[in-house]
Amino acid sequence: MVLPSDSSIHYVGRIDKTQSNQYYAFSWSGCQIILNITGATEIKAILNSEKPNWFDVFINGQLSSVFNVTESVPQQQIITIANNLNSNDINQIKISKRTEAEFGQVNFYGFQIEEEENFKLFTYTPLTNRKFEFIGDSIATGYGDMGKAPCAFTESTENVDVSFVSDITNQLFGEQSVIAWEGKGVVKNYGSPTPISNPNDPTLPDLYPYILPLSDNSSYWDPSEFIPDVLVINLGSNDYTDLPYPPSDYFQAKFIEFVKSIIANYNPIPKIFFICGVMVGEHPCCTITQAVSNVFNATYIDMPNIQNSSDDFGCYGHPTIIAHAHMASIAIPIIKQVMNW
Repeated sequence: MVLPSDSSIHYVGRIDKTQSNQYYAFSWSGCQIILNITGATEIKAILNSEKPNWFDVFINGQLSSVFNVTESVPQQQIITIANNLNSNDINQIKISKRTEAEFGQVNFYGFQIEEEENFKLFTYTPLTNRKFEFIGDSIATGYGDMGKAPCAFTESTENVDVSFVSDITNQLFGEQSVIAWEGKGVVKNYGSPTPISNPNDPTLPDLYPYILPLSDNSSYWDPSEFIPDVLVINLGSNDYTDLPYPPSDYFQAKFIEFVKSIIANYNPIPKIFFICGVMVGEHPCCTITQAVSNVFNATYIDMPNIQNSSDDFGCYGHPTIIAHAHMASIAIPIIKQVMNW
């Protein structure tokens, strides 16, 4: 048994290590658990989840399988994530949470190794020290990107691992923290009947500080644990999806306030990139986002007309894998130039 606290396990994303001495907990999209191991042919992961959550399994950098965690506390689900491994090799096993924090907390209890006496673990070292933080809504979570319109959204159609955020991170050889939630805005969430969402319907700035945003006893995230080099913000389209719109000056002021609260915790301050244009209609969201970008001397990336063929539309009109790749292809050269990479 390899316990969650084993120092050879490498974690990516916001992980709560304080909830229990039996498990580590996480919720946000793209949280990853990485293990380098030799002397083993079969590995199982032990988890449970408040709601169904989907995961990708990568073995030595290649997608190997997909699994769904459906068992909730106090039940535990034991899932074979790797078998028929060459036990003479050092194999890298990575499980990545495809689904977003809306689907609740996942608890990780450790790995079961078939050959308990023979295996050996090795410390994981990232390819580079580059770190990316992405803040956004359903587009950043990969909502509906596995489907093709017309299709209804289900958890299985959401995959952050093939969204533009992971495309950017992987192609630039970094690690990512994804703080995104479908339907959330800066001051108004999707479907709100009022121009400013009710406090009982938290916006993304309300949820941002937490490791486990749906937990009653969630710890606050310690920003010093992950200081990004690049901060990418793609937020605000839900504020202006439908009437009544929030007042533009209020939206802009709160957007600026939110970004200031984020970068106040970082030293050095990351390079900031604002993205707008995807699934945005004829409203002032992008104009205001560009103005906010100017306040921070950031880089504004305009992405209008990304979805220009039927292959670009996933569930409920969201970008498909193809459209996400298009988004990444626009952003990557700009990021590389600004970062001098």
